[in-house]
Amino acid sequence: MKKQLNCNNCSSLFVTHDPKRRWGCNYFGFKSKFIPSLEVKRITGTECAYFSLKESKKLQKIDINNSNGRLA
Repeated sequence: MKKQLNCNNCSSLFVTHDPKRRWGCNYFGFKSKFIPSLEVKRITGTECAYFSLKESKKLQKIDINNSNGRLA
């Protein structure tokens, strides 16, 4: 059984301020009350072909010994 795509890891997912349509997809340009990958699967019958993995935002390690004393 193939694992279903998770929009939480997609760079096109965004959250709206509309309580009736909470989720959106920048690639397809729509908002929905359901996660976009579920809507795409329901409408087309296939998994989303445009899923693109988000780049992870890792915290940068700061070398305190070589800084000028300011961290911000």
